[in-house]
Amino acid sequence: MKILFYSHFYYPEVGAGSVRTQYFVKALKEAGHEVKVVTPKPNYPAGKVYPGFETGFKFDEENNVAYLPIFIPKKHSLLGRGFTYLSYFLSSSFYVLFDSFKPDVIITSSPPITTTLAAVIVSKLKRKPIIVDIRDLWPDIGVKLGIIKNKFLIYFLKLIDLFIIKSAEKIIVPLKSFEGIISEKGAKGEIITIYNGADTSVFKPLSKEEKEKVRKELALPIDKKIAVYFGFFNFGMNDVDLLAEAITLLTDKKDLHFLFIGDGTKKKDFENKIIEKVSYSFVKPLPASELSKVIASCDLSVIPLKKIKGSTGGFIPVKCLESWAVGLPVILTSDDNGELLQIFDKARGGEIVPTDSPDKLASVISNVMLQEDFLREAGQFGRRFVEENFDRRKQSEKINKIINSL
Repeated sequence: MKILFYSHFYYPEVGAGSVRTQYFVKALKEAGHEVKVVTPKPNYPAGKVYPGFETGFKFDEENNVAYLPIFIPKKHSLLGRGFTYLSYFLSSSFYVLFDSFKPDVIITSSPPITTTLAAVIVSKLKRKPIIVDIRDLWPDIGVKLGIIKNKFLIYFLKLIDLFIIKSAEKIIVPLKSFEGIISEKGAKGEIITIYNGADTSVFKPLSKEEKEKVRKELALPIDKKIAVYFGFFNFGMNDVDLLAEAITLLTDKKDLHFLFIGDGTKKKDFENKIIEKVSYSFVKPLPASELSKVIASCDLSVIPLKKIKGSTGGFIPVKCLESWAVGLPVILTSDDNGELLQIFDKARGGEIVPTDSPDKLASVISNVMLQEDFLREAGQFGRRFVEENFDRRKQSEKINKIINSL
């Protein structure tokens, strides 16, 4: 079967959306399908086009990926991001409508919903079924976080969301709790859960000797406990402001080092808050093969999620599963009492701390680092839990059942 995968994030970007799509594409190709990916020139999260993609249109013939031009503003703003999404909506629609590739089915990933909207319109014009992978509930989360405030814009985005949901032949979600929310919105097609996960063949624990080797290569301290945050410094779900505030309360912990892996528009502001307060290092975003080794050389993973008012279904961060996969215990901030809490309790791989509580977060980080047995056992429990329930490859293969059911 010929499949067009319409995505806003893809390789070589390393974010959760990109990785999820990459594994879906890999699973489809391994099943014998011909897959073409249409995506913008890589620029996330820093808002700068990656080297080698600077000029015009680029087509990766070997992997059948079309990288399309996109408008990228010089300064980050909600309006600028809107123009970025609009530019890809236009360039991708034009490209796909006149492309010689004739798909039997279209798959798209949301957010942003403007990309999914373009894919749905194309599917209707080409009279082909569309499968929508809804990774996050937008615009719902954007409204809850206060990112989107204009009432007219909220109303307009909800209309788009409703149009997309009602147009989908099949809908994929990353959590069971999403199913009910999307069904209530008026979905006509079948809703299937395919969880996120970690590739346990890539994300795996290191020996003591291997950990020391990685630390030496990155000039990280051998004689200190290292807490790692890996992810983006932007206006998304990661509460890096809370993390910075908690870190500044740990100035007396001389045996503690923080490692930050990632980039984003708020990175400089984040560093200004913690500079000269604690021992820390920054590492640029890394591909999975390198990232897995670096985080496995640490002792604890800290994941600060933002507080969300009202229910949006909750979600389990990919970085949580990847941390567990390498044997790291996790401290996660969340007020979710639903599926996320159930998963966390079953994993026995760390502790959940309430959001908006930097004092509590700092205290838990400090206390956990003193508990050698907890660090070891929680990491082992987490690894076993991911192997049994959230292996990325096994989850991604489920997409072939959906294709075969069309």
